[in-house]
Amino acid sequence: MESTKIGSFTRLPYPSNIIVDIHSYCNASCKTCPYRELSKKLPMGMMEESLFTKIIDEFSSIAKNHAIRGHVIFCNMGDLFIDPNVFKKISRVINAGMDFIIQTNAFLLTPERTDKLIATGFKGPIYISCHGITPEVYRHVMGLDFDITIKNIEYLINHYPKKMIHIRAIPYEWPLGEVLRVKRYWKERNVPVKIFLPNSRTGLLDNCASWNLKYPGNKLKGCKKTLPLRDMVISSNGDVVLCCEDMARKVILGNVKERSLQEVWNSAQALDTLEKIFLGKPSTDDFICKTCEFGVSTPFRKLVKTIDNEWHRLLKCHI
Repeated sequence: MESTKIGSFTRLPYPSNIIVDIHSYCNASCKTCPYRELSKKLPMGMMEESLFTKIIDEFSSIAKNHAIRGHVIFCNMGDLFIDPNVFKKISRVINAGMDFIIQTNAFLLTPERTDKLIATGFKGPIYISCHGITPEVYRHVMGLDFDITIKNIEYLINHYPKKMIHIRAIPYEWPLGEVLRVKRYWKERNVPVKIFLPNSRTGLLDNCASWNLKYPGNKLKGCKKTLPLRDMVISSNGDVVLCCEDMARKVILGNVKERSLQEVWNSAQALDTLEKIFLGKPSTDDFICKTCEFGVSTPFRKLVKTIDNEWHRLLKCHI
């Protein structure tokens, strides 16, 4: 099976990375995430063990036979440490020779879980969502107890390589000075932090929309992140969605329960969707990428880039 040419991009006939929802639950209620509402509308549950095994075995075979990144992440929608069997699953990924990456809010990453994580042989990066450093701000944005989270992170810092710990923060309704406090706190601990613009998650969060892409004549010309060309996102029931921004599961490319990863990756639905994104194939006004900040459209491409660059320039001025 040969690579597919998608505009100026080359898409391999298999994913380079996979994001697997081993379950669909989250312990946080972030105002920058549509989870609270989606959890009331979408099927929720734990991934069946047989399906998880099938996915990891298939992707391990792909990674061994092809020169890909081979990264595995648990939970696009939720926190991996909710799963009581998460360390067994992490071990399976590591023992299969693949690189495992952690994304978490760290509220459940207690000292005991940190010790168990290290015992699996895990040595990869840990990305922690921590949207604020003032307790009241943190609770307002994430709905979690700051004291518990910060104690967990401090223990992690003292027992795991700092260079592998990365803080991600979204400045949602932050008071004046919070950016400086966040930067200073993590800098004093030699832990890198990045601050990202809020985004609407394909139009699901009006309160986080940086700009509105719904307007007459909006023609899609690509994706700023190009994630659909590399990453396969698998929901807990086996449905494969377009990318990590598709938390509402608007575009289902297939299901990997009965079909292989490569069959779904190269399905007619997948290729048709990619043509709409990258090749200008006609799509409806409500097509997912037209409601996403990362969708590239002709009239506003330069404006969007300017806004994004200026925002991050202003944030860096507070360092």
